[in-house]
Amino acid sequence: MSMNMKVAVIGPHDLVDAVLRIGSIYSELSMLPAPYRHERETLEVIGKVRDQADILLFTGPIPYQIALDASPDIPMVHVYYSGTALYKVLFDFYRQKLLSFDEGLPISVDVLRRNEVEEPLNEIGLPFHEIYIKSYESGMSYEELVAFHYDLWQAGKVAVTVTCVTSVYHRLKALGVPVFRVVPTQSSIRDCLNCALLEGKSLRYSSTQIAVGIMNIDNFEKFTKEASSEYEIQRKKIILQQILIDFGEETQSLIKWSNSDEVSFITTRGIIEQVTRKFQDAPLLLEIMERLQWNASIGIGIGRTANEAEGKAREALLKAKAGGGGNCFLIMQDGMVYGPMGSELTLEYSARSENPELISLAKKVGLSVGTINKLISLCRRLGTSTITAAQLAEGFGITLRSARRIMAALEKYEIARIVGEEQPAGRGRPRQIYALDLEGVDYE
Repeated sequence: MSMNMKVAVIGPHDLVDAVLRIGSIYSELSMLPAPYRHERETLEVIGKVRDQADILLFTGPIPYQIALDASPDIPMVHVYYSGTALYKVLFDFYRQKLLSFDEGLPISVDVLRRNEVEEPLNEIGLPFHEIYIKSYESGMSYEELVAFHYDLWQAGKVAVTVTCVTSVYHRLKALGVPVFRVVPTQSSIRDCLNCALLEGKSLRYSSTQIAVGIMNIDNFEKFTKEASSEYEIQRKKIILQQILIDFGEETQSLIKWSNSDEVSFITTRGIIEQVTRKFQDAPLLLEIMERLQWNASIGIGIGRTANEAEGKAREALLKAKAGGGGNCFLIMQDGMVYGPMGSELTLEYSARSENPELISLAKKVGLSVGTINKLISLCRRLGTSTITAAQLAEGFGITLRSARRIMAALEKYEIARIVGEEQPAGRGRPRQIYALDLEGVDYE
């Protein structure tokens, strides 16, 4: 099967160009250049390309580490600045007569580990009196690296400085410090592109694994006993069916209705990953709690076969039930457990309100007080009383269709009114902007 993986290449201009040049021979990769002027812009640049890229490739370890700490849920690889990259710098020393082969030179080196510096030097048998090394640690700033080299040079402890960071190189140069820049070798760029290719292949493979979900209404007998009439239960069952059919359509799942309080669905891992935003949210669970005021538990299992996935789903459902229900857990083929998913949202749902206007308003519109409260807190977080269904969907972790349904209910009872529309980026129908009119609520 021919693959076309989109790889966003992130780093300083010249290194991005070098990766693109070498990457052009890989027919399975299409390269998206995403250069920055300074590593500080790393997250900003990722924000611009992450939706178009399958994989992020960083031209060095620092932007990679910055991205990793912010943990965007997208596969990432980076080019290693291996010891061989140092050979070129040493050769430059020699060429510029900074180095004669019988006397060592005190140097300062950043980012690399001590063994990565000493190994290549020992291999060529070069004497070095003093090597000052500041290996990179997460959270280390550009200023720290500049100061490390500058202070040593000012104090006369080193004759030359060696940096792996483009911005540090330019800064030291401007300060008049003799500085050499380690740039990755072509072979290390090639290794990195091969890694990207492997990541891509395993990504394609893993997203086609099978996912089975089992949804179970907690204390179903208790609900049926407490219901005011058989009709109320039937109505709720119909709403539950609607929710599941919508979910099934959105996730292209096969839905299996067994007995009254349990439903299972089968889809692929890739789709579940998308719907749950990398196993963080549980939109289906929230919607059931939301529209039925019923507590439900969901177990999702991932496996190579439907049977294996169902076994894991049963295990996950037990975990979801163990905490008193109302949870969603997911268990991977290798036994890794995610959960409870979407838990912080679930807690907000059970919000009670002492405010009588809010209670009667919620009743009138047919939404829970929790939803109304949550809507207010979402608007406060956005700092505005105007909102689109898309913002609501993202803020609540629910489907766009459910968000539109909530906005339609609010509009019907004149709690929301359409005040304009915005054209989303790319194609797609214009989004309506609603202004909310909730008495006495301060959004700022």
